[in-house]
Amino acid sequence: MLRRLGRFLPFVGLPLLSSAAFAGTGDPIRTNDYSVELVQGPVLAPLRVTGLAGAYAAYAEGVDGLPVNPASPAVRAPNSMHEIDWDLAFSLAFPATFGSTDFDNDGKNGFTYEDFVFYTLGGMIQVGPLGVGVLGDFQRYNLTPNASGDSPRSSLTLGRLDLIGGWAFLDNQLMIGGGARGAWLDISSKPPGQSTQTLLSMVGFAPEAGMLIRPDYQPWRIGATFRAAVDAPARQDSAVVVDELGVRRAASLAIPRTVHLPWELCAGFAIQLGPRPLNPRWIDPGAQEHDARERMLRSREARADARAAELAAIRDDTARARRAEQLDREERYLLEQEERRLDGLEEQMLAERRARYWNWPREYILVVAEALVVGPSSSAVSLESFLSQREQVAGERATVTPRLGFEGEPVVGWLKTRFGTYLEPSRFAGRSARQHFTFGFDIHTFDFKGWGFLAPASYRISAMADLAPRYENLGASFGAWY
Repeated sequence: MLRRLGRFLPFVGLPLLSSAAFAGTGDPIRTNDYSVELVQGPVLAPLRVTGLAGAYAAYAEGVDGLPVNPASPAVRAPNSMHEIDWDLAFSLAFPATFGSTDFDNDGKNGFTYEDFVFYTLGGMIQVGPLGVGVLGDFQRYNLTPNASGDSPRSSLTLGRLDLIGGWAFLDNQLMIGGGARGAWLDISSKPPGQSTQTLLSMVGFAPEAGMLIRPDYQPWRIGATFRAAVDAPARQDSAVVVDELGVRRAASLAIPRTVHLPWELCAGFAIQLGPRPLNPRWIDPGAQEHDARERMLRSREARADARAAELAAIRDDTARARRAEQLDREERYLLEQEERRLDGLEEQMLAERRARYWNWPREYILVVAEALVVGPSSSAVSLESFLSQREQVAGERATVTPRLGFEGEPVVGWLKTRFGTYLEPSRFAGRSARQHFTFGFDIHTFDFKGWGFLAPASYRISAMADLAPRYENLGASFGAWY
């Protein structure tokens, strides 16, 4: 049985209740003086991260690392072959696949999520030691699943956004990054035959920072992240209505004072077993090509010095001019030949970097582990409480989530598998934690030979599942195979 907390204390003539009075009992919400806590107990992240039970802060490669470690944009993956590199992400998941679920782990699954969809979209670009990226994850809820054809249809969209940049130090063995994470809540309504109208928009940002240590050719990494608390107050509420109790509402929902993301502290490690290297030294193409061009420039300078010395030894002006013209023709020919050789050398060095990557053994077992500490919230309810408009205080105390994940490639070149587990603490007083088990795989589908400015690439399809008591999450995606 759910342990009931103290009841609301009604105050006659006061449209708003004080924070101290907001104790949470499961009664209808009749105040605007509260927050909606956006803590995600279940892991909602790109598919690879979810398949590893969320334990990704100490691995942090690719665009998937953006929401877990702000240092990730500076982490060069072993398959990074160019000075300027990029990565994109899109994934889709259905955390309420089987209808009624206990998404916020309050001990009951009486709330039914209609049309609950979770998706991520983002990208990053790397230039030498610098990397910048943006990734957002979005949750969409249908607030009027039973609306008739002539009734307005309302929806709620929640989003979290990471805007971060990172820099690699010590020859890409230490990465440090920072930026801002944001949260927003948007409620919109679409009357039949009319355009969509925004009823409420709440937006807020706060800083975040992270670091990752990956010593060259060592089989381990260490990562840590800190995120400050985010409070998102109302930015647009011109279309809200005020009920007879003086409570401001949008789509029949009592508007909260703020949307709140508590502070977070995360630390973890990664270990890779097997012959495949976890931290191969990254060969900087820019530096490699710069060295080749420097050698070519030194050769040109030596020829220029020899030309000047030879011309200075010729006393006759006519003979000196004739010899200078001959040397100029020779120099133009040598310059053309050098540029051709340099272009060929750049292609050769790229081919060598690719061969280096593809010739590494592929057998490996990756072990990742971390602990996530989430701070408390003041006078807050969960997202589920907000959607059902029932008082139930959440986040009165900080919680700790341990996570553990494994990944390997059992069918070399064709199949990668991963699984993990994490213990999701409840954000509600008196409720116990629940154990999650996660699973995922990548299947190599086809190879692209390249065309125009598009380089050769391999592609895969991916899927994952996150299963726990009163919770199921399934997802799929399409992307590059590495």
